[in-house]
Amino acid sequence: MKRIHFILTGLTLTIILLSLNRLTTVTQGFLQPFEFLRWLDFNAMLPIPLASIILYWLLKIEITRNDPTNPFLKSTFYVILTIILISGIYFFGAGSGDHEVTNYLNFRFCDAGEIKNTLCDIITYNDDKFSHIVYYIGFILMNVALMLIEYKLPRKVKIVSKDLILITVNSLFIALGIFANLAFEDAKLDLIFFGSVMLLSLFLLFNKKGGAKTLPVTYYFASSYTIGVVGTLLYKLTS
Repeated sequence: MKRIHFILTGLTLTIILLSLNRLTTVTQGFLQPFEFLRWLDFNAMLPIPLASIILYWLLKIEITRNDPTNPFLKSTFYVILTIILISGIYFFGAGSGDHEVTNYLNFRFCDAGEIKNTLCDIITYNDDKFSHIVYYIGFILMNVALMLIEYKLPRKVKIVSKDLILITVNSLFIALGIFANLAFEDAKLDLIFFGSVMLLSLFLLFNKKGGAKTLPVTYYFASSYTIGVVGTLLYKLTS
């Protein structure tokens, strides 16, 4: 479990970095030449998503390493899930790239969507709609593939309560990142996508013998998204 704890901590750090990247003024400076991007956009388009994707793939390696002789690894379903994971990585990267560039252009030249002309309408649509859809398609595909692979390859040796506590603490930072990014803006689409993954993770946990102790990665996602989504919804309903 040490490697899984390390990888999950890495995923948590990417969310923390993404939140700090958006909420701090330090990353508002421009890159040269031509001030083509802010550091904010560059960080959210390249190093942070790349780190996330690498960590997802490392989680897949750890899950399959747990039971390397399982016939599932030679099945057509496993190949399909791997293709889904790879497709998710592509959509995730494409959505990040489209969003960050058009978000910068929207902010700088279109007054965050307030200026109405053909060019700004295209930029705003890519920034606020299309890039989000592509990004979250990738997000869902990566999470669904990873959780289903783990569901088919549950841990042979159940993790102990100490591991669950560490995973729960780790997941709280993800939940806080979700809350910080969604609670204070119109995020209906975001909540639908996060909520769908949350529901799937809870379904898998409750339908697998041993639950969280045999599906630690799924438990991490379930805990993170449940606390983050429910907390965001409660805040929006009461504010």
